[in-house]
Amino acid sequence: MTVPEVIMEIKHLVKEGVQKTEVARQCGVCRQTVYNRVGRQTLEASPRHRMSKLDPFKAYVRARLEKFDLPATVLWRELTTRGYTGGITILRQYVAPLKAQYTRRVTERFETVPGQQAQIDWGECGTVEVDGQRRKLYVFVMVLGYSRMMFAHFTTSTRMPELLDCLVRGFDRLGIPAELLVDNMKQAVERHDVAAGTVQWNRTFRAFVHHHGTQPLASPPYWPRVKGKVERGVGYVKRSFLEGRAFVDVDGLNRQLEVWLDTVANIRVHGTTKARPVDRFAEEQTAMRPRAAVPVYDVRPIEYRRVPADCHLSYFGVYYSVHPDAVGQTVVVRPAGDRVGAAFTVYLDGREVAHHRRRSKDSPPITLPEHAAAIRRLRPREGITHPRHRPPRFEQVEAEVITPDWPSIEAPDVQVRSLQAYDALVAS
Repeated sequence: MTVPEVIMEIKHLVKEGVQKTEVARQCGVCRQTVYNRVGRQTLEASPRHRMSKLDPFKAYVRARLEKFDLPATVLWRELTTRGYTGGITILRQYVAPLKAQYTRRVTERFETVPGQQAQIDWGECGTVEVDGQRRKLYVFVMVLGYSRMMFAHFTTSTRMPELLDCLVRGFDRLGIPAELLVDNMKQAVERHDVAAGTVQWNRTFRAFVHHHGTQPLASPPYWPRVKGKVERGVGYVKRSFLEGRAFVDVDGLNRQLEVWLDTVANIRVHGTTKARPVDRFAEEQTAMRPRAAVPVYDVRPIEYRRVPADCHLSYFGVYYSVHPDAVGQTVVVRPAGDRVGAAFTVYLDGREVAHHRRRSKDSPPITLPEHAAAIRRLRPREGITHPRHRPPRFEQVEAEVITPDWPSIEAPDVQVRSLQAYDALVAS
């Protein structure tokens, strides 16, 4: 059965005057199918061309589809700003065969040599329970362009710290490619001007990729096939690994994922390359730089706090002690995660002055023993004064406790007059 897209492409090519043999070759069908779909008389007698409102804009549509896989709705909005007054249906009919033609061309264009490119993307996978709360579950996937070797990791966030941590894990597992292809994810791309061909990268992301010596590339908007390798990889993880899976927590899920990658995903015969990713990876690995050859990059986010006189800074509603040397100074807080139990370190001018694990919001102030000893040495008589637990400024006692030598205030004498005296004063 010939699919509707192919039928539309056959009719379009015939209308453009393409020979029936060439039409059959481009559409992947026999010549008889071409005759059956458009009719012998149509092929032999060139039909009269009926003017369409779309005719003046066909060149523009072709030029746009040569670069980007734009949907008909986007093209229709662009054309209306240029004076197009026709409907979207005729535009869809014209666009469908063009997309089929350009898609085959793009698929061939993005086959890469060993070590040239890796593609990355996120996939949303539902929700999981973490620390008593429902959180979204995401999967990060990295696929090497030549071998199709895959790395994947589950997270409960797609923020910058999680993205950089996943990239480090992927580089550790696969190596560092020459290019890193991403879509227009907000963690990496702040602005993508398609018309000017410029990309404004997130400053933190750009510093990270430059540190590792890889060139970031942003796929054009509305053109998912440019990074089709990782798009299919995300779907493969969801269908073949996650579907029907049982696990206790995200860490356990990632341990199962590592085993699946080694025993299933990367040793299967890939449908496109007709080879096992692990076999082609042996060739590709030699063309990439190992992550161990690059100095360690601290992917933890940076936050700033000012330390008050009580040597305790506030972090997510809980007070944590720091060394007294940091009192009155602005310190750097670098957390290793955003969940309760995640470690965070406090630095003063590059020197560690505290290391804690995050507690829940209802926790009392946390004072480390070494900080308590340092505070006592500086204030031997006062001890430690926790925030929000300072001594009161007054004392309330029973009446008989007040001693006679305490100062007392006597009430002043007040002269009493009758109301008639005030009425006489007003009348005068």
